[in-house]
Amino acid sequence: MFECPVCGGSASTLLMSAAALDAEAQLRSRFIRQRVTHPLAPAEKKDLTDFFHNEEADLLTCVHCGLLVRARHHSPPAGDYSADSYDQAAIERLYPDYLKAFTAKESPYRALLPPTARVIELGSHYGAFLETAANWGWKATGVDVGEDSSRFARSRGLDVRIGELKDCSFEAGACDGVFIWNCFDQIEDPRSVLQEAARILKRSGLLVVRTPNGLFYTLCQTLLRDSSLSAEAANFLIEAMAYNNLLAFPYQYGYSRATLELLIEPFGFHPEGMLNSELLTLPLPERPDWVVAQERQIRQGVDLLERSVLRSQDGELAGLWIELWFRKT
Repeated sequence: MFECPVCGGSASTLLMSAAALDAEAQLRSRFIRQRVTHPLAPAEKKDLTDFFHNEEADLLTCVHCGLLVRARHHSPPAGDYSADSYDQAAIERLYPDYLKAFTAKESPYRALLPPTARVIELGSHYGAFLETAANWGWKATGVDVGEDSSRFARSRGLDVRIGELKDCSFEAGACDGVFIWNCFDQIEDPRSVLQEAARILKRSGLLVVRTPNGLFYTLCQTLLRDSSLSAEAANFLIEAMAYNNLLAFPYQYGYSRATLELLIEPFGFHPEGMLNSELLTLPLPERPDWVVAQERQIRQGVDLLERSVLRSQDGELAGLWIELWFRKT
């Protein structure tokens, strides 16, 4: 029985069948193979062709609010993100790219909190944002269920709690900011996380949420089904989604600006700002010059699309990924 975690609606339409998602996954695999020069080891496939949400599923759209929901055909296998295995050498190679990406977010985020802010990052992964936050003068703590990734972050002297936010026993009203950069779309019960975030934040505390944009994915599917779309334009959209880990939409939920605000505001938050974004980095084991150049061209092309074909009404964000920040009222 479908039940939308945002609006509680019980009606949905089919956006992508399991077969269609599988076909996109094959496109994704081919895209990656064309950009590597050696067979990928299992650890190298992580977040390239191997995702937590790779199970057979249909992708549904809530009729009432537009949220995308991945509807599994079978129960997921035993285990969760905590069992994800990462190769140490691969992490060492990718870490500078993540650090560079977060450093580039100094504007607008650094000015949103005081110089000595106490912040929590949910889904801290390798710790690149925690290190960036420390460089900004903030006291940062990470929370992540991943044991391998958290072990790496701790090896760099970063404060990381392994587990879920609700189990960390942070004091009420003790935090200036809560950042959920890249995992909100994977959380089965987002309401419980938002409730806990509201509890531990000070009054006027900052909540930042970053997710893949379900609206962008939906608009791409609409365009790709248009028989008048040229092969060149179709290939561009596919590559744009591939460079941003959107092909086959390997996420539990596909939020938009509207659905995030609808979900988050009732927990005592007021929207303060938003921006279009993109994947932090595609974790390819190698990045030849032609891939870097192509990715730059794709980014420029998407920027043009956001202001034209993909432009939507009512203040919606049409980027590949979106970032919104809220204040606790």
